[in-house]
Amino acid sequence: MTDHPSGAPALRAENLSLSYGPVRALDSLDLIAEHGAVTAILGPNGAGKTTAVSCATGLLRPDAGSIRVLGTEPWRAGAQHCARVGVMVQDGGLTSGAKAMQLLRYGASLHAQPLDIDQVAEHLGIDEFAGTLVRRLSGGQRQRLALGLAIIGRPELVFLDEPTAGMDPGIRRRVRHLIRSLADTGTAVVLTTHLMDDVVGLADAVCVIDRGRALAHGTVQEVISAHRRAQGSQSVHARLSGIAPGAAEAVEADLRRLAQQHGAQLELSAGGAADLENVLLDLMDETDETDGADDSPPPEQAERSKQPEQEITRR
Repeated sequence: MTDHPSGAPALRAENLSLSYGPVRALDSLDLIAEHGAVTAILGPNGAGKTTAVSCATGLLRPDAGSIRVLGTEPWRAGAQHCARVGVMVQDGGLTSGAKAMQLLRYGASLHAQPLDIDQVAEHLGIDEFAGTLVRRLSGGQRQRLALGLAIIGRPELVFLDEPTAGMDPGIRRRVRHLIRSLADTGTAVVLTTHLMDDVVGLADAVCVIDRGRALAHGTVQEVISAHRRAQGSQSVHARLSGIAPGAAEAVEADLRRLAQQHGAQLELSAGGAADLENVLLDLMDETDETDGADDSPPPEQAERSKQPEQEITRR
């Protein structure tokens, strides 16, 4: 792992702006991703997530503002810099006529010190379809292969687009563990997803964007709490464990009495992902009220979900 300047984030964008003709895809966006942390970028389709990542990977050059990735302006970066950055896009960029393991080995050959190919294949279950052509893979299998290719070169910064989309629960848990392990070993992980369970279970920091602007940022709990305070209320989440068998009803009754005593509403649920999703939808509604309904979303062709029933869209 390369030594980093003291306190310098892996990614810093300030006042980033970019327009597609009359449509402002990024509007003075600020974004930071730290080394050793998972940063989740949230927003509806067309919010500017893909445009922001495209600027960070050097595919687009912003009209205004600044962005530095691993200390370098990405559109000026050479091959050595690009080798330090991993990118996973949802269901795209894979050679359809190659076999899965063949493609993973080729990806590893492009790096000086790749991860152990067989270990990556085993951990992601790629070995189960190693000899299958990419065009014959399921959506979830393609996602696993794309993730393997994104991390095989030991990146210092990795962008992951919908990394668990289309995966069964067992593989999804394994992938979440892998992403957490990447961050724990110093990699900066930038995650874009519509699945709030992924965010609540993984993210150290969240940036909510819509119409190219940052609406909220902080930890998951900070974003939720700040939004509740702005609405004139606050929420407290706690997890009770070790309750004796048969005592659950009594504990629930005590909690309800306590809530009634303080004039609060009590919801006994797992919380977390549902709360964050509600914040996201409320913030988007507020943006619609402020900006009106005349803005069109930017043409971000890559930003689409394969699980429409779980997408975050404007209400």
